[in-house]
Amino acid sequence: MGKTTAEIFELDTDQYQRFPEENNCFLRALYDKEFPSYQKDLLTNMVELVDSGEKGYRRLDLALYAASWTIDQHMPFAAKWFPKPSSNDYIPIDIVKRPPDNIPVDELTKYTKRAARFLGASDVGIAKVDPNWILKNSAKAMGPADELTKEKLRLTNVELPEGVTNCIVCAIEMDPSGIRNAPNFLEVASVGMGYSNMTALSVSVAQFIRNLGYIAIPSTNDTGFSIPLAIDAGLGAFGRNGLLIHKKWGPRIRLCKIFTNMPLNTDEPDYGYIGKIAQYCKGCRKCAEECEAEAISFADGPDRRVRCSSNNPGVKKWYVDTNACYGIWVKHGTDCGNCIQVCPFSKTPNKLTPDEFWDM
Repeated sequence: MGKTTAEIFELDTDQYQRFPEENNCFLRALYDKEFPSYQKDLLTNMVELVDSGEKGYRRLDLALYAASWTIDQHMPFAAKWFPKPSSNDYIPIDIVKRPPDNIPVDELTKYTKRAARFLGASDVGIAKVDPNWILKNSAKAMGPADELTKEKLRLTNVELPEGVTNCIVCAIEMDPSGIRNAPNFLEVASVGMGYSNMTALSVSVAQFIRNLGYIAIPSTNDTGFSIPLAIDAGLGAFGRNGLLIHKKWGPRIRLCKIFTNMPLNTDEPDYGYIGKIAQYCKGCRKCAEECEAEAISFADGPDRRVRCSSNNPGVKKWYVDTNACYGIWVKHGTDCGNCIQVCPFSKTPNKLTPDEFWDM
């Protein structure tokens, strides 16, 4: 048995704590007056950007951007851990309520990975749940955003149900043509489609597992950290840019996951690939050089120096200043994506113009 991601990151058990969701930059932008982009979000500059007439920021480009997020933003069913079986589910309720069939673990693993790929996964791996990567809590903003304080957040402890010890991690390739337009609206259209596909995929795989009689909890960016779970599931390695570097598409992917009590064979980190990426990222600083926010570390190797108040200390890695990164998101009304586009492993070496995107 090789090292787990916690061991690869040299997790300091005396310092590391499960991450409280209220510390992420999106929520801190709402309630923390000390946050550099307090009370600002991706909508802040959007009208000004559209009215500038600049290609990539036109209403046309924004229309695609906004449309790409539709499923992610309008599918509340995907967030339910224990939805009630319904006659609308195209499966008799009495079958759903039966105990699981006696299917060997090897076969369950094969069927589940095949189902994930059929339902939209570009790649899939399975990891044992490491409690270190489960969030300490979930945080929801209560009341008007301009009146929000930390005390007004609704915090709920995150505890997986007993017996839920496996995590199915799915990678979804993002369309390269949008990424090649980074950092404009067309870049985030690729990201939005990634998120909508994450939402649809995670809940569909969860329903497949529930239909077999097991617990299944779909998750996009909530519940737990996707990147270390993906490394444990053998999907890739951690890069200088703070993202998972997938073996085929580099950081040009989205990750979603399904936590379950279904008995499954688990994968393990790809140690050879992890070593390859660690060595490559030490010499390649393209993402750091391209970062408008100067948020990506130029350090020779991973270290323990946190870069901002939204970082979670206690592991050895390249930390990213997400506070500064968020400021660039506000500026462009997008998630920027320059660090993804420029990464050699994304296979998107050259930028596209918006005209070239629309002419494809």
